[in-house]
Amino acid sequence: MIQPKTYWQAFIHLGTFMHNTVYLKRSRILSGQHSLKASLFLSRGLILGFTTVAFVLCTGISDLFAEDAEPLKELPRAVLRHTPPIFQEWTFEKNLDAALPPGFSSHTLGHGHLGKWTLITDHDAPSRTHALLQSTSCPASGCYQLLINDTIHVEYLDLTVGILSKLGTPTSAAGLVLNLQDLDNFYAVLIYPASNMVRAYRFFEGKPTLIEEHEVIPKKRTPWHFLRVQRNTIVSKDFFEISFDNQFFLSVYDSTFRTGRFGLMTAGDGKFAFDNLRAVELVTSEPLSRPPAY
Repeated sequence: MIQPKTYWQAFIHLGTFMHNTVYLKRSRILSGQHSLKASLFLSRGLILGFTTVAFVLCTGISDLFAEDAEPLKELPRAVLRHTPPIFQEWTFEKNLDAALPPGFSSHTLGHGHLGKWTLITDHDAPSRTHALLQSTSCPASGCYQLLINDTIHVEYLDLTVGILSKLGTPTSAAGLVLNLQDLDNFYAVLIYPASNMVRAYRFFEGKPTLIEEHEVIPKKRTPWHFLRVQRNTIVSKDFFEISFDNQFFLSVYDSTFRTGRFGLMTAGDGKFAFDNLRAVELVTSEPLSRPPAY
């Protein structure tokens, strides 16, 4: 297909040729040299110029109406790989007859009996009706009861849970598990109610390592409290922030484990109940719409 630039060049050449021809004829008339030869020269110039324009126009029109002309196509769109964000909450108000909440599995680390997770009625629970109780003690050193979600793998997560404390010894603890690779490699954030301590652990090859700890003073005078762990990244540096009863306490920087599963954990001989477990994937760094066309 002839480009618009070709038409413009043809008109420029025609205009230049006609201008020179007219100028030549005028100069010869003024000098008295008008002859049949000059008239023929002018006529041939005009015929040649108009023939050139007609050829260019006809060629362009034939291109426009050609059957094999390529149709106009939209510019390629950017391909955005975006996984729908995770936003789930378990209030433990459904499947009351199930042995475990659907999608979760029970595990015991160390020496101890398999934990017993049961749904109980508690009208003071955040969901107002039911809560999830873990009643099997695990007093031995290195013994932990876990309830792990088996269906969701996520890297950056905002994890929240309500915890009801049945105080036991100072070693009794309850909290959250995140970025679980397997039962030997994961993070855990535990609250020790008897000593008002929050501790962040890295379990590597089955051995817990204390990363950070901080004393917390519960702001609420009720037996139900809230633990929140937000894992995020900034300038390629991973960290998670820990809050208790809506009060921020601790930042932990560690990038040992990437995407993984999450769940609940208890330790010691105390009894703990959980309610309103909420998992929200953090996707603030991902585009929510198509990029501009420019």
